[in-house]
Amino acid sequence: MLKIAAGAMVAPLAGLTHETVSGRLEAASTAERKERSCMKKYTNADYYKNGVFQKDVAFRAFYEMFESYGYTLADKLRTFKNGEFWVVDFGLGDFENVGMGGIIWYNDKVNGYFGHDIYLLPHQMIAEHYHLPAEGLQAKHESWLVREGSIFNFGKGGELTDEVKAILPKSQLDAGAITCFNFEELHVGDLRSLTALEDRHFMMGGDNGAIVTEFGSYHSMDGLRFTNTNAALG
Repeated sequence: MLKIAAGAMVAPLAGLTHETVSGRLEAASTAERKERSCMKKYTNADYYKNGVFQKDVAFRAFYEMFESYGYTLADKLRTFKNGEFWVVDFGLGDFENVGMGGIIWYNDKVNGYFGHDIYLLPHQMIAEHYHLPAEGLQAKHESWLVREGSIFNFGKGGELTDEVKAILPKSQLDAGAITCFNFEELHVGDLRSLTALEDRHFMMGGDNGAIVTEFGSYHSMDGLRFTNTNAALG
């Protein structure tokens, strides 16, 4: 897509207006979105065999999403068996709808900062959670930058309208595991922060999934809590 855009920009200027150039770029962007939406659709029938979560299938799904976005991941970071790149279904058995992948780049308790890339497949939700003070530190604060795709970012408040209900996984609604119904759809370049320490929150991948960079204070596992008491990272 970079080559297409560059070609449009260096074409002879005669007869090209701002509207013409914008139209060409918009058309290219539309074509790109259509191409990206052609990823294979994996379901829980792929992710689970005899009730066991198949992490290799989950990694395959994420790698296909990366390729659709042209996202580069160093070979040494693809050795997920050593824990650099991880996937989790929160122990809920519904990875198609509730799960995530990610790489924690840095987590420094002494200096108090944290860097994390979050990977979400299309319409995949991170289990609703919140952070409490732990290890002698205040509750974690965090901000999120959408780098590829889009997300639905959910925070405290709102009502469970038909519109919201249509977005959220039925498994979590039926379990009473969602209390945040105030949401905003965020796209590439959008940055948002946690509204207040200890607020419950979660995000979901958009139609084509998402790659999100999280900036935060030190992440303590001791301070992490899930609304769904059956959910866990382990």
